[in-house]
Amino acid sequence: MNEDLDAALAFVTARIEEEAVQSGEPLSPEERFLLQYLPKHSAMPLSPDAETPALLPRDFAYEKLCALAKSSNRSDVARDAGSAKNWEFSAAVSKLNRHPMAWLLDWAGVKVRKPWWDNWLLLFAALLFIAIGIVPLVLAGDEPWSSTRWIIMGSGYIVTLLLMYFGSRRIEEWQLNQTIERCRANSNTSFPK
Repeated sequence: MNEDLDAALAFVTARIEEEAVQSGEPLSPEERFLLQYLPKHSAMPLSPDAETPALLPRDFAYEKLCALAKSSNRSDVARDAGSAKNWEFSAAVSKLNRHPMAWLLDWAGVKVRKPWWDNWLLLFAALLFIAIGIVPLVLAGDEPWSSTRWIIMGSGYIVTLLLMYFGSRRIEEWQLNQTIERCRANSNTSFPK
């Protein structure tokens, strides 16, 4: 998996640097450093009252990298439609590894396609969540519940929510792995197996 991430990062970094050179404004050392070491956390500190984010000046270097990635992606796809798989591969790998490059690619408009059944799965999960909330009301009837019964129902509800959360994370990882394999098979660039 580390080889995939290294290949994806190398691809995106090289394409951004090439696009910067083609635009006539090569990356400065600071921009190149930022591209190599993207921040892992948002630089948005909270203001002293801890309720609203403090206003920060725009990060022009990061915005430039996003614009270069977007421009490079668009020109690659316009030149060769098959190169979209390289960008999708890079986006999927960086998202799967929770690398900050995923943010940059998302801001640049590079999306990881979701399967057709993903929306149906979301609808099913929402209906399951609603059903789990309604079941205690139906079972309650007219008589008051004992504290043991409330504890059992509450615990079941919490366990079901946790299973849905971890299940959705597992499904997302599986989808990203499927996307990576599909892109690797259809790509015109040789990514590691």
